Amino acid sequence: MKKILILTAVLAALVGAALYQQKDRSSRLSSGSRVGAPSREMLLPDFDVNSVQKIRLKDEKSEVNVALNGTLWTLAERGGYEASFEKISRALLALKEQKIARKQRVGKESWGKVGVQPPGEPNAYGIGTLVELLDGKGNIKKSLVLGGNVTSSGNANASPFGGSSERLVRIPEDGDTIWTVGNTFEDLDTKADSWIEKAFFDVQKIKSIEVTAAKPEDSWKAARADAEAAEFPLEGAKPGERIDTAKVSIATLLSGPTFNDVLGKDKAAEIMKGAVKAKITTFDGFTYSIQAVKQAGKDGSGDKYYLTVAVSAELPKERAPVKDEKPEDKKTKDDAFAEEKKKLADKLAAEQKLNGWVYEVTEYTISSLLKKRGEILAEPEKKDPAAPAAGAAPSGGLPNVQKMLEGLQPAPAAPALTTPASPIPQTPKSEIKPAPAPGANPITGEKPAEPAKPAAEAKK
Repeated sequence: MKKILILTAVLAALVGAALYQQKDRSSRLSSGSRVGAPSREMLLPDFDVNSVQKIRLKDEKSEVNVALNGTLWTLAERGGYEASFEKISRALLALKEQKIARKQRVGKESWGKVGVQPPGEPNAYGIGTLVELLDGKGNIKKSLVLGGNVTSSGNANASPFGGSSERLVRIPEDGDTIWTVGNTFEDLDTKADSWIEKAFFDVQKIKSIEVTAAKPEDSWKAARADAEAAEFPLEGAKPGERIDTAKVSIATLLSGPTFNDVLGKDKAAEIMKGAVKAKITTFDGFTYSIQAVKQAGKDGSGDKYYLTVAVSAELPKERAPVKDEKPEDKKTKDDAFAEEKKKLADKLAAEQKLNGWVYEVTEYTISSLLKKRGEILAEPEKKDPAAPAAGAAPSGGLPNVQKMLEGLQPAPAAPALTTPASPIPQTPKSEIKPAPAPGANPITGEKPAEPAKPAAEAKK
C-alpha cells in the first residue's frame, strides 16, 4: 500500500511538472500583460524623427544604407545617388505614429517561428528585417526587427482585399515581448532600387535633333522652325525622302521618360561603349546631350538598355521690349516672364543633378535613338502603272485578240454629236404693193379675162 502511495505521488508530480511547462510555454506564446515589457500605446514612444540621420536595413540576403549628407539623403548602395525623401519621410512618420494592437511573449527559441530572428545569427531561420535608426554620430537611436505578417483573418486590421495588414515586431530592449501592429511597413524594405529618387529629365518643345551613329551613313538630323509644326524636315533628304512619324515621333521623344535603376558614374566608361550619341535642342533654350546603348544581358537575363544625359541651357535674361506697351500690360507680362524664368531655372538645376550617371531604362525609352537613318524613312510612294501601248499584250500574258482576227480593224470612233444652234427668226420686211388695177381681184391683183371677140372682128 505504501508503494502504491509513493508511485501515485511521483506520477502526480510528473503530471504537475508537465502541465506547468505547457502552461509556461503557452503563456509565452499567447497574449497577456503578466510577463515581459509593460503594455503601452505607441510602438516607439518618445521617438524623435528629426534626430535620425541614417537608416540601416538588413535581412538575410541584402542591406540598404540611407544617410543624410548636408541637405540631401543619399543611397550608399548606388554610389551616393539621391534617395527618395518622400519614401524616407513616410517610413519614419509611420514608425513614430504607430500604435500597438496586441502583445505576446515569445521565447528566443521560438523567434524563428514568427520571423523575428535578427540577421547574422549562425544557423538561424525565420530571419526578419533589422531596422536601425542612427543619429549623425552613428549612435543607434532605435532598433527593431520586423517579423512576419499576421495571417489570421479575424482581426480588425484585416485587409478588405485579402491577406493581412498586421505585422509582428520585436524591439530588443523589450526582451521577449512581441508586438502586433496594424501596419506591414512596406516602405522598410531592403531593395536598394526602391529607395532611389525617381525624378528624371523631361524634354519639351523640341527644336532639333541630331543622332550620331557609329557609321556616318546611319546618322541623321532633323529640325523644325515652329514649335507647333508637326513635321520635322530631314536634313540632307534626297528627293522623295521624309521621316515616317509612325516609325519615330520626334515631337514627343523623351517626353516624361522613366528609369528602372541607376549605376555609379564610375561605370559609365565600361557600360556605354559603342553608344549612339544624340543632341536635342528645345525652343526653351535647353540642350540635352544623350548617349544610348543596348547591351546583351548576361546568363539569359535579356538585353539591357542604358542612357546617360548631360543638360545645359541658355535662358533669356530679360523680356524683349514691346513698342507702345501700356504700363499695366508691361507689369503683367514682366511678372509672367519672371515666373517662367524661375520655372525654367529650377528645371535646369534639377536636371543637371543627373549629369554623368548611368540609367537603366526600358527599350521603349531609347528605341527611337537607336534607329538608323534608313529605318526612320517613309516608304517611297508607288506610282500608277503606265497604260499599255497599242497592240501590246495586256498584263497577265493574255493574247491580243485584234491581231488574231485578220483584217479586223477597230471601229472608227463615232463623230461627236453636236446640236445646231437654233436660228433667231428675223422680222419680215414690210412690202408696199401697188394698188390693184380697175376690175382686178382685190386679193390676188389679177385682172379678169377679156371675152373672146367674134371672128369677123378678129379678121379686121
